[in-house]
Amino acid sequence: EGLGEKTILAVMSALRLFCRRQLEGEALMLRSSLDATELYTSRALEGFMSAQEALILKDQEQLRRALSTALENQSRELLVKNHAINTSINGIMLTDLDGKVTWVNSSFLTLWGYAAAEEVIGSHIETFWAGDDARRVLDLLPATGGWRGELAARRKDQSTFSVELSASLIRNEEGRAIGIMTSFVDATERKRLQAQIIQAQKMDALGQLAGGITHDFNNLLTAISGYLQLLLDDVPLDSRMHQDLMQMRAAVDRGTGLTRQLRYFTRQTSGNRQVLSLNEVARETWEILKRTFPPDIAITLALAPSLWSIEADPNQMSQVLVNLCVNARDAMTDARLARGDGRLTIETANVELAEERVGKYVTAWPGKYVAVRVRDTGIGMSPDLLDRLFVPFVTTKNVRSGTGLGLAVVYGIVTNHQGFIDVQSGVGQGTVFEIFFPMTHRERETRAEEALPPAIVHGHGTILVVDDEKQICEIMSRVLTNCGYVVITAGDGREALSKFGRGHEIDLVILDMMMPGMGGKECLGRLREQDPGVEIVQKHVALPRST
Repeated sequence: EGLGEKTILAVMSALRLFCRRQLEGEALMLRSSLDATELYTSRALEGFMSAQEALILKDQEQLRRALSTALENQSRELLVKNHAINTSINGIMLTDLDGKVTWVNSSFLTLWGYAAAEEVIGSHIETFWAGDDARRVLDLLPATGGWRGELAARRKDQSTFSVELSASLIRNEEGRAIGIMTSFVDATERKRLQAQIIQAQKMDALGQLAGGITHDFNNLLTAISGYLQLLLDDVPLDSRMHQDLMQMRAAVDRGTGLTRQLRYFTRQTSGNRQVLSLNEVARETWEILKRTFPPDIAITLALAPSLWSIEADPNQMSQVLVNLCVNARDAMTDARLARGDGRLTIETANVELAEERVGKYVTAWPGKYVAVRVRDTGIGMSPDLLDRLFVPFVTTKNVRSGTGLGLAVVYGIVTNHQGFIDVQSGVGQGTVFEIFFPMTHRERETRAEEALPPAIVHGHGTILVVDDEKQICEIMSRVLTNCGYVVITAGDGREALSKFGRGHEIDLVILDMMMPGMGGKECLGRLREQDPGVEIVQKHVALPRST
């Protein structure tokens, strides 16, 4: 095995030659033995070679199978990779180093609005971008090797949209750059949701600011209103001063109305919620509107049968519809009305929002909603105005036509009811407000007719008034004292606890819930600890004038 076939045959030939020379003409038996040995050697070699050939063939077959399996695996891997790249939701483009397109996947064609790759291949990458962004990226790649960022892309129809881009150099085994691969993600939806989040945060910040202002301003109005009432009680009805005081009170009432609207916006009041049908609210609102709106505006109801119920304050729901309809009325100019183009429609519908549609709205969840839509044929709104639509005191009306709180109130009420708003509008195209409220499974209750509030009566007992506004304490003390009560006042929670525990027989506590230091909630708990049976009126907002 070590020598090999040729070497053995050469040895045998040399041995035969040596024997013939030495034994020429002698020993026929020796020559026969040599012939037999050579024959045996040849046959042995043939068998050995056959075995070797079999081994070689076996090894070749195993190698062939191994190579075939490797090629199949490689082919399958390439097929999987090609499928993954071609079906990726990301748009992918391959170009040479000069930016000439050599290949794109199907997602790229969809994003850019092309029907086939042949329309794209061979074009320069700058064709697909707005401005000189593509050239800037190509210039940066040789030095950086890669680039990521957001650029403005240009579709086949020349419209533009935002994409998140990742570009990198393609290198061969030697590390030499041979092309560029660019991956794209449509950023339009992300930017829209980001804008919604920023808007929601802005409105929340405005709500907190307005809430603080509303609380303090409402306290001032309450004090002014109380002192005005005391003066009115002492001034003759037929005097000029009484008339002046009445004008002052009317002005205070208007200010109180503004704070009430701001409380809706800041979500400081949940109202009297009950299970109701928006169809009933829409019909009541329609009855009011058709008597008060210009006859040139055609008001139409399109109410869904078997509308689901919601849990809401009926007065606030009416406020939402009235505000939207008044806004629609003001958007329909005299020119449009003269053409008979003044149309206002109130619609209701049962809507089940699936996961994919909910993604449009930051505050929404999948599920069943009741939708109310207010459509108008007004002048519409520009994108800039749509961005500031619900900001308080932002208005396009003149000073005498509105305060700019109407849509801010709508936003506050809807948000406070776990709803959300979708607005569709364009300049000259009218406006559609679509509001969604969560459906409720609660049954409607039969409500007894509410009794009229009793007239102010005199009484007796000791009342502890707790409020951080000194004027509020003074006016409430004077009014209650005039009604026959003994009044003790405190300016904060700690002072209230101190006076409550001094042995006074307190029959009632009127407690402001919004105070610095020890707030009303903590004070309430501490008062309950001292006397679990004490009667407490929690004052979240200023008491109405009649009180």
